[in-house]
Amino acid sequence: MKRLNSLLLVSTGLLVLILTFSASNPQAVGAPIMSSTAELSATTAVEDHVVLERRFDPTRGPCTGSGVPTNRVFPDGTRESFVVPAGKAFVLTDLEGEIAEKTGAGWFVGSIGTLTATLTGAVADQSVRARTPLDTDAVSAGIATVKLHLQSGAVADSGAAVCLSAVVLEKNGFRAANVGTDVRAYGYLIAR
Repeated sequence: MKRLNSLLLVSTGLLVLILTFSASNPQAVGAPIMSSTAELSATTAVEDHVVLERRFDPTRGPCTGSGVPTNRVFPDGTRESFVVPAGKAFVLTDLEGEIAEKTGAGWFVGSIGTLTATLTGAVADQSVRARTPLDTDAVSAGIATVKLHLQSGAVADSGAAVCLSAVVLEKNGFRAANVGTDVRAYGYLIAR
């Protein structure tokens, strides 16, 4: 009986504490918990949402040596080479698309296909890598689909570009791969 009384006393104390907190902070009760990406994205202006796609322009521009450059795709369908504008930062939240086998670089089941977005920067480049294990369908087709969602995003400062590259990782090294024709990166711009 003594144990039941002490348990009841502790439970009553916790209930009083919760009710006190709820009364002093009514917005906390029932408020949904959102990730920082969702909160920022919800308050981002439409023109600051960014969709990037692989660029097929023969000039490498800002991605010389670090991959394939990207174009920004605007809501009206126009495209332009993407570099983070002055006074802004770019938050990369999603990366998805296909990688394709290079001629003569056969893939093996169990290898890991990767699609990498390198965010170039004044201080240092940072890379975000989407991965997928290669199954028999991917190996026979020579194409693998990869997808990555970042909970908090990767940030690139103004002047940065997003460069894409692909490779297949194996137990003893890697094999070259091509960035597929349908690769997209998503994110948004924020003031710096």
